[in-house]
Amino acid sequence: MDRKPPWEHVSGVQLLRLYKTDLHPDWPRVVLLDLDEGQFNVFCQNPLNFAKEYHLFPEQPILWMTACATPPMGKGIPRAAKGTRWTVLINHCKASVATSAACPQTVDETIRD
Repeated sequence: MDRKPPWEHVSGVQLLRLYKTDLHPDWPRVVLLDLDEGQFNVFCQNPLNFAKEYHLFPEQPILWMTACATPPMGKGIPRAAKGTRWTVLINHCKASVATSAACPQTVDETIRD
């Protein structure tokens, strides 16, 4: 059986609440985001406000969130290609704090430091 995960579309943002599927337990609550470049830039500016605006965890809102971890900039590390989409993972614990990390879906191999 080919099952597709239940992606939601909230005001143009694609998200998957893993904790609401049989793929993951209730805690920690994990959400995946599929963001375009503009959405990702907004997310990075203020992840906590983004989480609140898009109601990522409506059952227990986040009170504090780390800055989003992304691949480092450095010699030999390819950068995200212009216009790429980003996959973001947010891990929300019972203490209403969350961490996040992101990876670009495509990289520009021609741009290297």
